Amino acid sequence: MRRMTIWRAKRKSYYNIMTSDLIESFSGVRGIYGSGITEDLLRQYIFCYCELFKGKLKAVVVGGDTRPSTAVLKKMAMKSFGDCGVKKIIDVGTLPIQVCEYSILKFKADGGIYITASHNEPEFNGWKILKNDGAIIYARQSEQLIKMVHQRRALEIKEVKKIARPLVVKKEISAINNYIKYVLGRLGKKSVEEIKKARIQILIDPNGGSSVKVLKNVFALLKIKAKFVNDKPGKFNRKIEPNKETLAYLEKYLKDGQLEFAAGFDCDADRVELVVAPQTAYAKELGPVVSGNYVLSLACDAMLLGTRGQVVVVNDVTAYLVRDVIKKYGAVMKEVEVGEMVVVEEMEKQKSIIGGEGSNGGVIIPPIKCRDGIMTLCLILKLMAQSKKRFIDILESYPRYYWSHNKLACQPEQSFKIKKALESYYRSRGYKIKKTGGATGGLKAAADNSNYIWFRQSKTEPGLFRCYIEGNNKRLVERLANEGLNLFKKFSN
Repeated sequence: MRRMTIWRAKRKSYYNIMTSDLIESFSGVRGIYGSGITEDLLRQYIFCYCELFKGKLKAVVVGGDTRPSTAVLKKMAMKSFGDCGVKKIIDVGTLPIQVCEYSILKFKADGGIYITASHNEPEFNGWKILKNDGAIIYARQSEQLIKMVHQRRALEIKEVKKIARPLVVKKEISAINNYIKYVLGRLGKKSVEEIKKARIQILIDPNGGSSVKVLKNVFALLKIKAKFVNDKPGKFNRKIEPNKETLAYLEKYLKDGQLEFAAGFDCDADRVELVVAPQTAYAKELGPVVSGNYVLSLACDAMLLGTRGQVVVVNDVTAYLVRDVIKKYGAVMKEVEVGEMVVVEEMEKQKSIIGGEGSNGGVIIPPIKCRDGIMTLCLILKLMAQSKKRFIDILESYPRYYWSHNKLACQPEQSFKIKKALESYYRSRGYKIKKTGGATGGLKAAADNSNYIWFRQSKTEPGLFRCYIEGNNKRLVERLANEGLNLFKKFSN
């Protein structure tokens, strides 16, 4: 199996390493179980994690999603932590990643691991290494960890045969209850009562993922009339990633106008995609699946009410729709490189109360420092109840933004040459150029203050180059898309 390594600043970088069946990056490790992902690789990672945080991991939290291989990997994770001398292992069972992260805070653990491959298909799995604040380890720590694994530093860690076995406690029910209490508290008593009185009706498709139990409990407490489909944990009736193709079938449930919208989740429930009725003006113009930029804007609208001067941190491929929605609160939008932890780290600096990635609809609300699809959905319910408006009326009151998202075949070693040529082309034509993340980061060419084209080699999908166009001028977006795709083809030859 040939390993492809990204190079940076004239030295070997372990920032992002990909093969056809294994990806190791600051977003976590994921790959095909039994091929790229093995129990041995997980053991290596945990040994190096314990070495990286030597002497600091006394108690850890272990959780995971509903994939068929998760139970085996969780078992290996707990054994490996024990072999490294961790004294207490808190098994939070099968639940969403945000619940696992919040559990680290509530149970006062020193770190942990969540077994998941997020939106990848069931044959994939992987893990996210967590810090003592529940967040994924910083990018610089992730690079160091990957480097340690590949230099076989794990072999230096000696297993102590007579070591006392760790205390293992099961806390799934407590973890879920803690999170639900957090969600209701974040909404506030007044908003909870308003939501109850609104008697909102929605459709939910968790697709057998980890969110089923949490969603049913939250909606019961909020008196939401939620119709569930695909709610047997571990049974996946569609592809894992919720998008316009996989959620198209939900339109049929919305045609009679009784349900406000449908919501689809991925396996770890870190983000949610929304679907509106096909007969609405939004669906006729933009399609029935709501853009992630609108989802982030809706959440910001709910979260920023009553605030002034907040900084909303987003990735650099978030549409300026978010800027246009939040300006009524005197809030500003700050852009950073794509990546959940890059956004989180800047949110910490800015003391932001909300941030996210419009490109995938991910919304981050501290103290939980990952994308949270369940909290996002609850914020939208809050916005509806407070405004006493239907979901579609709120959505259609926002400015119209258009997009073209393209994934193009391109190996990492090609991407540097192509991106350099693209930058030269757009710079020579007067576009405002913005780059994030160094050689492997994003390249944005802005045609004006609201319309741009953006390029980046994927760090989660091997062999793909992303070309995204966002803007409020439909004809300009179409022109940028056609031009960008033709240029990519030209510079690839």
